Amino acid sequence: MQKLILITSLVVSIFGENTNYAQTNWNTVQGTLSMNSTLENYEQTLWLVYISIGVPAQNFTVQIDTGSNILWVPYTDCSRCDISTRYNPNGQKYFQPNGSTYYQAYGSGECSGYVATDIVNIQDTVINTTFAMMFATMEQGFAFPTVMDGIMGISNNQSFTNIFQTSFNAGQIPTELYGLVLNQSPLESYLIFGDIDPNLMSQVQWVIPNDIYRWKLFINSFTINGKDYSSLMGSVQSAILDSGTTDLLVTESLYGVILQDYLIPAGCFMSGGIYCPCQSTADSLAYLPNITVSFNVVNVTIPFFNLLQGYYVAASGDVCQVMMSYLSGPPFMVFGDPALLSIIPIFNKTANQIGIIGGVPNGIPNGDYPGNDEIDEAEG
Repeated sequence: MQKLILITSLVVSIFGENTNYAQTNWNTVQGTLSMNSTLENYEQTLWLVYISIGVPAQNFTVQIDTGSNILWVPYTDCSRCDISTRYNPNGQKYFQPNGSTYYQAYGSGECSGYVATDIVNIQDTVINTTFAMMFATMEQGFAFPTVMDGIMGISNNQSFTNIFQTSFNAGQIPTELYGLVLNQSPLESYLIFGDIDPNLMSQVQWVIPNDIYRWKLFINSFTINGKDYSSLMGSVQSAILDSGTTDLLVTESLYGVILQDYLIPAGCFMSGGIYCPCQSTADSLAYLPNITVSFNVVNVTIPFFNLLQGYYVAASGDVCQVMMSYLSGPPFMVFGDPALLSIIPIFNKTANQIGIIGGVPNGIPNGDYPGNDEIDEAEG
């Protein structure tokens, strides 16, 4: 599909009449022609892509997930599935089980099932390729079983070849590049891939991950409204870019500072989660936290506005949930949808690099830096 698309972190004027947050500064990137597929934005919680599997085609709506590595949908005989849409192998021309099973756990939800190959088409695009996926015989714990029919993992993990790599190998797209353009409603969001316009690619700043399989980036610094809180990262000095996570997940120490020193003084409160007035006063605007992280060679700002859910339908006096929490286990932070609303990530499987559009160069050399032992091992 060729389409003129507007790529932007936020068009402020749309919300100017409804929120004072519109006075904050935002990065904006102009439009371009690219191979793309429109993503459905479900309440700024899930970004969904429409696919079909098999011949004859069976249609599914799956969450696009940069943090996992396998495509799965429920199988017809799934006895422990909350999702009602199922794949039926009867009469399928290219369905081929490989005799193995697979289990996948997420931050919320888990599934397991048969591994098999079949043809997958991203609807209304040139991608129509055969690769291995999982047909789940068990899935549970997912928050939106009536909204999504499965998950399409597009990480760089080599356990399974993702749809862009197989499509590239089949000659359907000219490169293995793919990226996400996540926008707040009512703006459209896009999955872009293959033939990405040079005008857009000229704005990319390439960053070498310190884990090439999970798209994990080293963090040089972490600041809030210009104040340096890097010491509160402790040993957790990297983050994965994960479109399958609705929150910005930081360390517990960073979370505590953001809550106590910024959100509560701005009139926010805890009630099972963090909630803030959808319209702030002039005094509270000074406290609302705009987070800037240095991903090796590029600074990325996550405006407070991108942490809010529900802001676009809230009337004056309503509250909006802040999509932020903390992790106490994994040795990395998770920069989910609020971070991806602030940048356009381009993933390069050929060079094992991540391109960032919308960040600011910081002059740090892009090479050897603390935390890149995993990439050294992979290259060795």
